[in-house]
Amino acid sequence: MRVIDSHVHLENHDPAKALAMADDFGYERFALMAIPCYTDPLNTLECLLAKRAAPERIYAFGGMVYTPGTPANGRDHEKQLELMMQAGCDGFKILESKPSVYRRLQLPLDGDVFDRAFALAQAEQIPITWHAGDPATFWDAKTAPEFAVRHNWLCVGEGFPSLARLYGEVENVFARYPRLCASMAHLYFTSDDRAHAERMLDQYENFWLDLTPGSEMYHAFLADRDGWKAFFDKYQDKLVFGTDMVDAEGDVVFGSQQTIVDFVLNTLCDDKPFSIGGVSGTGLGLAPAVQQKILAGNFERRAGTPNPISASGLNAYAEYLMPRLTKEDQRRAEALL
Repeated sequence: MRVIDSHVHLENHDPAKALAMADDFGYERFALMAIPCYTDPLNTLECLLAKRAAPERIYAFGGMVYTPGTPANGRDHEKQLELMMQAGCDGFKILESKPSVYRRLQLPLDGDVFDRAFALAQAEQIPITWHAGDPATFWDAKTAPEFAVRHNWLCVGEGFPSLARLYGEVENVFARYPRLCASMAHLYFTSDDRAHAERMLDQYENFWLDLTPGSEMYHAFLADRDGWKAFFDKYQDKLVFGTDMVDAEGDVVFGSQQTIVDFVLNTLCDDKPFSIGGVSGTGLGLAPAVQQKILAGNFERRAGTPNPISASGLNAYAEYLMPRLTKEDQRRAEALL
């Protein structure tokens, strides 16, 4: 069975490690999701350069860079997206709707700052992977898991948007750009409200969901096996496989990357009882044809094969990026290039 992991991150500046892990897991290809607004302003550049190691196997989805002290604006977002795609990116990664990031940036996704980039993405049919929200339990200190508190993902305090507000902004964007090609990460955090997911999938042709596990999703799948199996069968053409793999063996939620892969594949593909990482259940046992769409075919249909790196485009993106960086990051960028 062919497998493309649509949701991978470079957190430790080690693309060789990511490639080795992809080999271990049997991935034909994988997509690096750049999150410069969260980890490192050079993350998009790193993801682009990682493609040089295996240009036929690695996708790169670029994210926006923000300059401290400089207000974000729509023309700049549009220009960054243009330059990222010209450099060789395969899509656009949005993390700005993650509550902890939203709190810091305070940029509504349905506002003027993102408007021109969304217009470009719709016109050019640029694939988007969009993290909007978090598990509903994160909005209450009594229900939030310990790891969410430890990583400052608890959505309690001044400046945090409500989950309803984040969903409302997504709906406003799709109402304005109904042909936008967006895969909403982590099932759009709707495993506790399947009807919400179904409404959005039915309403917008290019609204997809990725199955990258949040802490809650796969527990819900196992708890209502028949209901979710019917969901996956119905929407088999709009679901994509992902794991949130990083370039390291460990994981803050599941303990290890291997546990994530085993947990996801056993849940989706097997129909036998299993116990992995302290969680027990019986897999959904999706039909092989459905599995193949979710594990590789759907993402490939949307993203095609990885775009080649353009030397001139890469230089143009780096040139645009340099004045926004600190002196230290400028030196790092020069070393990378």
